[in-house]
Amino acid sequence: MPTPQHAQTEMPQPDIGANLKSMRHAQGLSLAKLASLTGISDATLSRVETGKTLVSAHNLYTLSKTLHVDITAFYEPDASPLRSGIRSIARNGLGHEMITDRFVTTVLAGDLANKQMHPSLNVITAQTLEEAGGLIGHMGEEFIMVQEGRLILHSEHYAPVLLETGDSIYFDGSMPHAYLSGDETPARILVITSMKTHAPTGDVK
Repeated sequence: MPTPQHAQTEMPQPDIGANLKSMRHAQGLSLAKLASLTGISDATLSRVETGKTLVSAHNLYTLSKTLHVDITAFYEPDASPLRSGIRSIARNGLGHEMITDRFVTTVLAGDLANKQMHPSLNVITAQTLEEAGGLIGHMGEEFIMVQEGRLILHSEHYAPVLLETGDSIYFDGSMPHAYLSGDETPARILVITSMKTHAPTGDVK
């Protein structure tokens, strides 16, 4: 019986800017037109495409919706569409690492496109809301589990909550929120976001 094998080399850093530029050109969009469709300034889009600035997860989501592509396409253009029986294995220490403007994230299951859930491992170093870029929301729902360190979750409707190693939280991702490290060391968290939206059932009490 053959012995299972897996690669031990790190995944290359994805060129999100180049992939974005390629998608924009393929759809015949100018920077100005894409800026007007997304609400992201053409100056920011230009800096992202040329690798002069980091892209935020929120802007990536907005771009994926505007360009009608799976968010996976920005870091894995050859990802396989999710279908019956398919699977994706993420080996410890491997994955697509992306440096965003808010944290370092390792994208898991990046070889699958059109997923309803997007898992990642995020390393949080920001200790103030200013460092984190303020509160930002996104469509869908979110689950967080702290794997190492301590995390402070700020959100629009609640007082900041401290999560210790092993703690988890599930919440509405459209509620603006931000992650902060709870002490001097980085917090390592598992984050799973869903892209499905839901109808609001009432105000938070």
